Amino acid sequence: MKIRFEHNGTVFEFESRPMKEGRFRALCLLAAAGVYAGMVAAVAALCNVPGLVLLLVGTAVVTIIARGMD
Repeated sequence: MKIRFEHNGTVFEFESRPMKEGRFRALCLLAAAGVYAGMVAAVAALCNVPGLVLLLVGTAVVTIIARGMD
């Protein structure tokens, strides 16, 4: 990856190798887990048990569908 920025006659250049695929996937999974945990906490605060049950059932359905597509 190469980044080039020019401003008032000054040129800034930066070049680095891309991140390894395994590390990228791990960071994406970690971010997704954080978003999901935040969503569960928000639903628990706003809807109590009925909201959590609905959220967990929805998560189970999506997981089953996603595993079936592999």
